[in-house]
Amino acid sequence: MQLTGDRLSQIQDLLERGMLGFVPEIILSLAVIALLLCDLGRRRIRPAVPGWIAGLALGLAALWIVVNFPAGTSPLFGWLEGSVHKPLLVNDPFAAFFKLFVLAASLVVLPMCMQSPLLNKRSTSEFYALLVAASLGMLIMASSANLLMIYLGIEFASMASYLAVGYFKQDRRSSEAGLKYVIYGSVASGIMIFGLSLVYGLTGSLALDDLASTVTASGMNATALAVASILVFAGFAYKMAAFPMHFWCPDVYEGAPLPFTAYLSVASKAAGFAVCIRFLMAFGPEFRIRFTDYAGLPDGAGFGWKEIIAAASALSMSAGNLAALKQENIRRMLAYSSIAHAGYLLMGVAVLKPDDAGSEQFGALLFYFIVYFLMNLGAFFVVHLVTVRTGEETIESYKGLGRRAPFLAVALTTCLVSLLGIPPTGGFIGKLHLLSEVVEGGLIWLAVVAGINTAISAYFYFKLIKAIHLDKAKDESFPAVAISNRLLVAALVAPLLILGIFFAPVSEWTKGFGL
Repeated sequence: MQLTGDRLSQIQDLLERGMLGFVPEIILSLAVIALLLCDLGRRRIRPAVPGWIAGLALGLAALWIVVNFPAGTSPLFGWLEGSVHKPLLVNDPFAAFFKLFVLAASLVVLPMCMQSPLLNKRSTSEFYALLVAASLGMLIMASSANLLMIYLGIEFASMASYLAVGYFKQDRRSSEAGLKYVIYGSVASGIMIFGLSLVYGLTGSLALDDLASTVTASGMNATALAVASILVFAGFAYKMAAFPMHFWCPDVYEGAPLPFTAYLSVASKAAGFAVCIRFLMAFGPEFRIRFTDYAGLPDGAGFGWKEIIAAASALSMSAGNLAALKQENIRRMLAYSSIAHAGYLLMGVAVLKPDDAGSEQFGALLFYFIVYFLMNLGAFFVVHLVTVRTGEETIESYKGLGRRAPFLAVALTTCLVSLLGIPPTGGFIGKLHLLSEVVEGGLIWLAVVAGINTAISAYFYFKLIKAIHLDKAKDESFPAVAISNRLLVAALVAPLLILGIFFAPVSEWTKGFGL
């Protein structure tokens, strides 16, 4: 087929736009290559050098997004069907928010990696390459506009995560966690790709933009599309650590290198939510597949995403909080807390309305993401500092921390109080906003479940707070914490108190990043 001048010009414009929008991913790709080449030289480089290379790449990618922040939706790559562009990726404010979220989480985790005794005893270029590669996959997830790209992004991020979790093969816990992560991930991946293949077979398109126009089905096709959609959601639930695909979370969080555990608890969860929301919003009003012409069913009957997401939210909150009650290992306790918070975040997803053209409905959900970023990474940073100095991860080792390390004790207590949702912290404001949206959305029963689960979670959060401030330690000594670490912890914890009072500017700001 001979291409006209206008056609060639249009294709060139699409390629240029695609390459400009893909610059952050290109930077991370080059960084992965550079990190893998670091160990090929004759002279072994210092352990800190790969960390600085990774930090430079992640910082440059974040800076590019900030400087070139998209004002609207820009399609990237793909193909032309007549005059219609079918993109593989999109560059929009929603994608930019989650890309910056993932990159910021990676940058916060880097100092933890560079201080880890295990990582400082050996060449670490491969580990940092895996961290950057996982971030690259998550950036692709956040901007995917095609079923194939959704799967490739999730698999790319997952493969790098599997290797990073089991990176210390001499460590039995790390090897066990890596193996379990691979098994759970493989099952979730198989379920999801089967669902995606069914969606493609039923709709005849890989583009998310085409889902809304093809979901009106009849007879068995509608049932098959409903089943396919549930299978795809199971794959997303695995990345979000939400019910019913949450079983990998405690064992992996406990056995993985602690810095990467912190990374998974925030970055991986956010990327999973980003791709899940983009997929669900593509189905049109109320996330509903309508069964028109199905014998025996009334008009308007259909498969509603709202009810499915709400059920997953309630079960995630309950499963996470109830399982955390008996945990003595701090990492496992935070893992179950992460599952419960996936449930809280799903409340915000359940009340989204695809027919609402405005982006304000995303405000409460994205505000809670920011708060979750601060309080979860803040808690993990303190746990990392304590673990490096004591070599222990049980609640027993935190007894008397208020006297041994007052600054770390206050910081961890603030994060725990915010995770629980007590004023005056950002966690309280975040939960209040989410509950308000849920009540306005008509899911009052879900708000009641969230309230009950918040009361349940008070037990294990205050159990740790009691150990920190009221119990006596067997050993009163505690190595000093460097000023740089104190500043990093303060940078995560202080905003929680600020957002607990002066939350309005950030709350308004988050309303501009919807789809």
